[in-house]
Amino acid sequence: MVDYGKPPSVGEDESSWTTGIDWMQENLECCGITDGYDWSEAAHTEPIWWTLKTGGNHVNDVPDSCCTTITDKCGVGKALDKAVVAGIHEDGCLVKAKNWAEASSMLMGICGIVFMVIEIFNIIFALALRNSCKA
Repeated sequence: MVDYGKPPSVGEDESSWTTGIDWMQENLECCGITDGYDWSEAAHTEPIWWTLKTGGNHVNDVPDSCCTTITDKCGVGKALDKAVVAGIHEDGCLVKAKNWAEASSMLMGICGIVFMVIEIFNIIFALALRNSCKA
């Protein structure tokens, strides 16, 4: 969250950090680490670029990617203290990302095993082909 919204490096359209957080909040339908309050100035002991007056100057705003219906400036004023705020995702991204990774790991594991079995059959076929060419 520290570098969210920071201007990109030379040649980039948007910082990869900002793009990644926006993707996660939009696709996992979450906001912040635990909730939308994480984006407020009061939630941090150290200033973050998003809330600095010389930076993003979003003292009580959440990124638009937190909104249930994304429109320009839909997150303004919605980083409220632990309150359920209409129009933004209530759940934090930490638990949602962990659940997504766990659910995806099963599929990735199954795919890995299938590819391994296919490779073993390819090796057996190649060895059989080599032996038949010798004869």
